Amino acid sequence: MVKLIAPGTVLTTAVILGLLNAALLLWLALSQPWLGVSLHGDPDTGRAVALSVDPAGPSRALPAGAEILQIAPQRGAPVALRAADLIEEPDMLGSGGAMSGFFARQSALHSALSGGEVEITYATGTGSDPMNLVVTPVPVRPLSDLPIAFWTQLLVALAGLWFGAWVLALRLHDPAAWMLSLAGLGLALAAQAAALYSSRELALSLPVFGTASRINGIGTMTFGIGMVTLFLIYPRRLVRGALTALPALMISAAIIWMEFIQWPRFVPMLQGLVALAMLVLLAALAVQVWVNRRDPRARAMLGWFGLSIALGAGGFVLTVIVPVLIGQPPILAQSTAFLLFLVIYAGLGLGVMRYRLFDLTDWSFRLLFYGLGMGMMLGQDAVLVMVLSLDHAAALAASLALVAIVYLPVRRRMSGWLRRENPPSAEAMFTEITEIAQAEDRDTRIARLCTLLRRRFDPLSVAVLQEARPAAVLEREGEGMVFPAVDDLPAIRLQWAMQGRRLFSSRDLNASRRLAGVIGGAIDQHRTYRDAVNAERGRINRDMHDNIGVLLLSALHSSGVERKNLLIRQTLSDLREIISNPAHESWDLARLLADLRAEIADHLDAAGLALDWQAEAPPGVSLSPRRAHTLRAFLREGVSNLLRHAGAGTAMIRITASGTGAEAALSLLLADDGSGFDPDHIRPGNGFVNLRERVAQCQGSFSVQTDAQGTRLSATLPLSAADRKAQP
Repeated sequence: MVKLIAPGTVLTTAVILGLLNAALLLWLALSQPWLGVSLHGDPDTGRAVALSVDPAGPSRALPAGAEILQIAPQRGAPVALRAADLIEEPDMLGSGGAMSGFFARQSALHSALSGGEVEITYATGTGSDPMNLVVTPVPVRPLSDLPIAFWTQLLVALAGLWFGAWVLALRLHDPAAWMLSLAGLGLALAAQAAALYSSRELALSLPVFGTASRINGIGTMTFGIGMVTLFLIYPRRLVRGALTALPALMISAAIIWMEFIQWPRFVPMLQGLVALAMLVLLAALAVQVWVNRRDPRARAMLGWFGLSIALGAGGFVLTVIVPVLIGQPPILAQSTAFLLFLVIYAGLGLGVMRYRLFDLTDWSFRLLFYGLGMGMMLGQDAVLVMVLSLDHAAALAASLALVAIVYLPVRRRMSGWLRRENPPSAEAMFTEITEIAQAEDRDTRIARLCTLLRRRFDPLSVAVLQEARPAAVLEREGEGMVFPAVDDLPAIRLQWAMQGRRLFSSRDLNASRRLAGVIGGAIDQHRTYRDAVNAERGRINRDMHDNIGVLLLSALHSSGVERKNLLIRQTLSDLREIISNPAHESWDLARLLADLRAEIADHLDAAGLALDWQAEAPPGVSLSPRRAHTLRAFLREGVSNLLRHAGAGTAMIRITASGTGAEAALSLLLADDGSGFDPDHIRPGNGFVNLRERVAQCQGSFSVQTDAQGTRLSATLPLSAADRKAQP
């Protein structure tokens, strides 16, 4: 069995991992010896200059603008300071030898700063005599001393990780989502590592710096693997099989060679490899544009997401990588250029919002906002505990309050702005569906259905289809959607959702299927209701004909006042029973037969006919209201026809119970000695038709036999378990 992972679990895991990595990064950045000096390396002169000095730091006596010549530990050789020691990205030094020397000097400087007092030799101007200043570095760097570049790169890292996890959480089985998530992970690794060493005060230890440098290179190329492979398979697969994995295999081999086997000898080649990966990415984008030129959804996606990647990743390469490759300084500092990657994720958000990029729908934003809120709360809690030294419970309470007061209202407004949809309420939908089901004719139902679909999806056009379309489908990658045929209603094609502001998505498809199911169920229920009403009307009509009609006819022809009154009272009693039939309890068979014998004998005696009655009623047998009415109607309608048409002198009635258990049944026979009738020339009236229907509804059988010796009506009524159960 495949274990399903909830989207919230994936995103929550990514948020927690991102915050843990950020906490580790912050701890490493703060666990470095601190001089309290902001240093700048001038690549033209090769000098290292103190741009500013913290007035509360260990080097507060150092004048701002002084050139730092060397730093000497208490024991060991002094280390001369060069502008290259302050370079933001060591990959840009240009050669493996320069990088090896750089890391050796970083290790020596870090050891000097970590060993206690150091002597700083500096000069205040050209030609001035060097001066010395003894300082004791603080073992922990203050949080306030971390530059803005550190925080911007950390922001980019979290954005890459969390946005990639956001898409992956909702599309766990989509290779394109995995590639986007892989690119986000690579960006997170590269940006976090760069945040650590590019914003250092002076030096890091070789284990920390070397590891961060490797992670930065691995992350950069992982981003390339993810993005190149993404556009090889999305929105249309350009390659298949082993060719899909070729970029990943080639780049992975280069990573292993440069970052592990030959580090740092060939690390400067990373700049060229990044530029090459960018060219391959742009080529894949161009091919996707060409092969999808007739696909409006893909064109829209490439317009938003492809352009954002070209601007974000391409802008980084053009402002940082290309100048270094041609021997020029970067146009933008690497820490600043990392902000260009946020353009990618802005394009991702816009693509999801407007064109359902990666087939994500509105609820994906709710999941994203949930993750951001959780990250905000955890981050605030950590800051309050570490920086303000609040109690854990107080910090958590304050974080929850800030999220509730600030974030939740903002999230609600952002969600409304992003969705920009106003579907009808559940109450309105229910009312409209009910009106569709209750419409008297098909054309009215179709018109009401079209109105409902306009209100729900707000399409540019609605067209009724002639061909049968039993299933809801998306057409032309979301340009149109077919609402399926329901019952006798035709399929309907909708074009361009939300008045053309977006394409139809799988969310709309699922909504159509659910809506069609509800409408079909409502129509079935209304039809069942109408059938039940018609059946009840038919029952009342049959009872009026078979019972009330017989009694009133007998009263009409009765000459005695007492008998006439008796028949009218019985008619009223039967009329009340007909109206309230569903609420009646079962009839005891013996009592019912006794009443019917007295009633029929009275009718026949008044007409001068003899009655031959034989009936058996097994003890404890009762009849349901339906069977009791059927038995009564059989005898009354049969006797009424006999009196009016048979010309007979005797009526014979036989009622017997036969069989046991599930085979138990009541056999009915009404025969006369009249002249009969010719069934080929005389059509049976409504009485026989009603009797046949009544008996059939009781799962019984009914037959009529006639000849010159008389007419025989016979019926069989099965007895259910409830009929056979003795009454208390």
